[in-house]
Amino acid sequence: MPVKLHYSTLGTGKPVIILHGLFGSSRNWQSVAKALAGEYRVITPDLRNHGQSEHADSMTYTEMAEDVLALIRDQSLEKVSLVGHSMGGKVAMLSALLNSPSLIEKLAVLDIAPVSYEHRYGKLFEAMHNLPLDRIKNRNEAEKILNDQINDIFLTQFLLQNLVKSEKGFEWRFNLRAIQDNIETISSFPEIEPNTKYDKPALFLGGATSHFIQPQYHDDIRKYFPNADIELIENAGHMLHIEQPEVVVDKIRNFLGT
Repeated sequence: MPVKLHYSTLGTGKPVIILHGLFGSSRNWQSVAKALAGEYRVITPDLRNHGQSEHADSMTYTEMAEDVLALIRDQSLEKVSLVGHSMGGKVAMLSALLNSPSLIEKLAVLDIAPVSYEHRYGKLFEAMHNLPLDRIKNRNEAEKILNDQINDIFLTQFLLQNLVKSEKGFEWRFNLRAIQDNIETISSFPEIEPNTKYDKPALFLGGATSHFIQPQYHDDIRKYFPNADIELIENAGHMLHIEQPEVVVDKIRNFLGT
């Protein structure tokens, strides 16, 4: 059964839905949404177990795609363009492939391919579980403790966007336990029925320094998305929308406008 997704909306026009990646939220995409809102109705949901959306024990891509399709139906949207980054890109791909291709007019996927990856998040989960939420006094203290374990200030600050203050102290906004329990599923890509394709326009943008869209994955992309264009953005890694925001927005805008 689909979970209800929290979402924000900016602008008017043809609908564009932007799906965030693992450990992210709709908040991470507000600058991109604002850049597109002059031409489109941009909807940025929090995926299940992230942001302000409902929590659930399971996180299969089929379930997450159904969550998005339920949002589309609830809003009575037609001719939707989906933009998805990382985990959100896989959700967008599956939404286009399996659920209702007639609803999805265009598909833009950022730095992910329809393949299974080996996850490397064990250290992050350990660090987040070790953060003494009941004892830390402020976000600066949380940042120091977390970064001492992760040793990556950019990643630390990204994760801490999900740390919120409650009456009981600090807590993670996302469902950390459910994400960890489902990380193998999240890192994989489900088996698709043979000959299942999305033959409408598709754009795959990768970061040139990222490992998520390798040349050996191009055949996998075109197997499911025969009309896909694949482009790499220079001087960008997995977080290409943060590292090269103007280039990414221009690429998405040009793709949506064709």
